[in-house]
Amino acid sequence: TSLHYFDNGVRSPSSEWATRLDLFANLQLTHTEKLVIGVRPLDRNAFNRFTRVQLNDNFGSSKIEPNLDIRTLFFEGDFGSLFPGLDPVGKKPIDLGFSVGRQALTFQNGIMINETVDAVGLVRNNIRFAGISGMRSTVVYGWNELHRSNARLNRSSDLFGWFNSIDTLKHTFNLDMIYVEDEQITGDSFNLGFSAIQRLGHFNTTFRINTSFEMDTDSPKAGTGTMYSSEVSWTPYRSDDIAYVNAFLVDGNYTQVGREPIVGGPLASLGVLFASPGVGNLLSELNNLTNDVAGLVLGYEAFWDNHHRSLTLEIASRKDIGGDGFDDVAFGFEFRQKLTQRIQLGLDASYSVLEKRDDGTSLYTEIRYLF
Repeated sequence: TSLHYFDNGVRSPSSEWATRLDLFANLQLTHTEKLVIGVRPLDRNAFNRFTRVQLNDNFGSSKIEPNLDIRTLFFEGDFGSLFPGLDPVGKKPIDLGFSVGRQALTFQNGIMINETVDAVGLVRNNIRFAGISGMRSTVVYGWNELHRSNARLNRSSDLFGWFNSIDTLKHTFNLDMIYVEDEQITGDSFNLGFSAIQRLGHFNTTFRINTSFEMDTDSPKAGTGTMYSSEVSWTPYRSDDIAYVNAFLVDGNYTQVGREPIVGGPLASLGVLFASPGVGNLLSELNNLTNDVAGLVLGYEAFWDNHHRSLTLEIASRKDIGGDGFDDVAFGFEFRQKLTQRIQLGLDASYSVLEKRDDGTSLYTEIRYLF
């Protein structure tokens, strides 16, 4: 539950008290087979559709949003464990994991897709080749609940995905691709992503290239563009703190395959000032969509009291390189305090300097209970 004030310099300010409840049930049938169901009975998966008390009238009156919409419902297992009689000596390649139902798909750290989709997937672990320690390959077909990059539900889309993770002695490489067949005006699209994760000396590094191709006409829902991003972090000497520098460059109109309406765009994973809290009518401090833009994020997260308390300080910027956008910069902090074994207090604040618009401010307080 959160009490917050949000003004991004564009729309009218919003002040409200909003609440979110995530409930899950897990039927563990065997050590490899389980059925998971999840609901969010206090919101309808939209920024302005949370159960809330509105403290101003710019976005409607206070509301209760009761529902039992199924947000998660999938069964997962392993063919080799379900049918051990097919391979009594364990030599056949039938140890295939599978999952079917409404489930989360997050690849390239959410840059490619960050969505919950009705889908079926098959995964093969521990694939061995010379020079690698292991490879995981997954194929996915999705047929419903895909929100294209404008976060609007499109029930006419079919998703075909192939995702690969390769471990070597010093690196982890990911090669992912998704093709979407869309009967509506959005049109077909293809996304390709590659990432390399490794430690270089004292630095943890991740480098990514993500490309989207619109097969028909370029649109905000599915565009053609390439996003280059890097993430570098390290632990300062004699501390458990984390310092990080993230950068990105987008050539063209890069779009995700799909994203849930409240999780934010491709930049959401690169900094707290680009991320959406996912509770109430509170967006990210800086625009997290990607169309001919470059930017930099500098941050430092400090820990105290045996990691029961943390403070993150961050500065982030966006630079328009296409001539049609704006240059923006924001400063902010994120404070977290453990109150009890299951209760956490959060306090965030930010100030944004926006080109050709009023400056933006936000203040966000949260009590989170994990039971």
